[in-house]
Amino acid sequence: MKVNTSRLNLMILLSASALALSACNNMSKNINNEIQNVGTSPYTNCSFDASASSEVFDTVIINGRVMDPECDFDGQRNVGIKNGEIALITAGEITGKEVIDAKDHVVAPGFINTHSHSFAPFEQRMMAHDGTTTILDTELGVSNVNIFYDKYKDNSLLNYGSGISHEEVRRVVMDGLTQEQTSDPTFATISRGLAEKKNSRNWSLSIATPNQHEEILKMYDQGMRDGAITVNSTYGYMGYSVPTYEIFDLQKMAKKYNRYFGAHTRFGTIESLPKNYSLGVREVVANAVALDGALILSHIQSQNWPESYELCRRFQEQGKDMFCEYYPSIYGTPNIATPQLLPDKIKLNNGDPTKMIIDPRTGKYFESWESFFALQKEKPAEVVFIEMRDKKWEKQWVHMKDIALANDVITTLTPEGKVLPEDTDPSEYGGHPRNARTYSYIFRMAREEGLPLMHTVYNAAYTPAKYFSKVGLFQKRGRLQPGMIADITIFHPENIADAATLKIGERGFFSKGIPYVMVGGSLVVNNGKDTLGMRPGQPIRYDVITEGEVSSELNDKKYQWHADLPGYDESRHTYPTPKPHDHEH
Repeated sequence: MKVNTSRLNLMILLSASALALSACNNMSKNINNEIQNVGTSPYTNCSFDASASSEVFDTVIINGRVMDPECDFDGQRNVGIKNGEIALITAGEITGKEVIDAKDHVVAPGFINTHSHSFAPFEQRMMAHDGTTTILDTELGVSNVNIFYDKYKDNSLLNYGSGISHEEVRRVVMDGLTQEQTSDPTFATISRGLAEKKNSRNWSLSIATPNQHEEILKMYDQGMRDGAITVNSTYGYMGYSVPTYEIFDLQKMAKKYNRYFGAHTRFGTIESLPKNYSLGVREVVANAVALDGALILSHIQSQNWPESYELCRRFQEQGKDMFCEYYPSIYGTPNIATPQLLPDKIKLNNGDPTKMIIDPRTGKYFESWESFFALQKEKPAEVVFIEMRDKKWEKQWVHMKDIALANDVITTLTPEGKVLPEDTDPSEYGGHPRNARTYSYIFRMAREEGLPLMHTVYNAAYTPAKYFSKVGLFQKRGRLQPGMIADITIFHPENIADAATLKIGERGFFSKGIPYVMVGGSLVVNNGKDTLGMRPGQPIRYDVITEGEVSSELNDKKYQWHADLPGYDESRHTYPTPKPHDHEH
């Protein structure tokens, strides 16, 4: 493949055989061979046979295999791009200032990562080489939306967005951290470490008082008014301290603003019965059904994951606004002082650092319990690799339909707590290899499993766009259609493959077979090469609400037992009395 950057007009004559596939109409078959209405976006445009044009576009992509999951279109076409949008798709002749010859390659909508905790320049560079065009944090998030979006305005390679964070808000309200310390997921492990160093784990080990609960809800309400994309909760890390009513209230908050609730559910992958991960899934699913609310289930590939997946599929079939997400790895990456790994909890949760937890400094299991606890005390923000899933599941996961694909990236920081420079050599990267290889790994695995290519393109780009479009976001992304924003990933269907491994020195190796990645019409990966210093990424965010005031009101009074009691005193609402916890190391 090569790019011709000359400004001479290039006239292309395609053979008549390229006309075999016609444009979609208002009805289409999806990848599961089920008839459905096309599109959750008002901008859906299944027009792939525009007439040839003499207009000179900013960029044209010629000879490529255009794939659009929404319209179920798969055919050889040329794509004209102007002013950051796809202007037309045609089998006819088009010209451009810049020409990408995509012969033998797929031209797909850019991949949307719904679960990223890093917006740092090197991690973004890695993800771009993996085909990613948008990164969102719909699981952890931030305590202050304005601080986050101001920081990355004109300062992001990829499109970016975040929801409000349960644990960060709790650290502000219950541990005394500032909103500045808790408003960038890139430094979430630092935030956790700051609370740990204060010997204050209230965010994860204490029940909020009624006043604290009220303050938590008001911070969420402020975040919704400021444009947060989701209401988030990582209460899987806070299962010892978060009552069911707190989660229910957060889901009510999401419903109040018609936004998704992103859940890292209660109970962990390594915990035993009766604390199965799928039991925690049922808690938020039940709430979503009662509220008729929107729900994202984060990284479902844990204990009893087939049950979680079936729940998603059944509710999707009923038209519910719910989707699941997974990342392709048997290893998780919590920080070493995660509550489930603390001395008084780790054995209860079936953890063993000498058999299942890898020290990232050595690439091997910890030599002893003592060495594990020593590092935990010295560096509570240190990220470790924990083996917690069955290897055979990896080939099974790729068969799941209508599911978002994500990497759950955790930032790798320098010893001084700084992010890696954008031009860092990939061999110096010490984080989880899935941060560099999520999409390439899944495409390779799906190819080996004999799955249709559209199946994986659908999950990588369209699933999150389809569901977010129902609540007003991503209505012009995640699709390869005229009028859509030109977030585009070009890859070779037979050569796309992962290169990163858990070996030290190989964790950041870039994916193969993805020569071009475009964000809003700008090439962030150009013929396999970096475009360092570019910042075309745009904020994904709701409009700011200025009318009215911040309120903890959840519009739920008519459903409560005192609904018919005139003049009921809200102070009589009862909460469980918070109990002290043993914070001893």
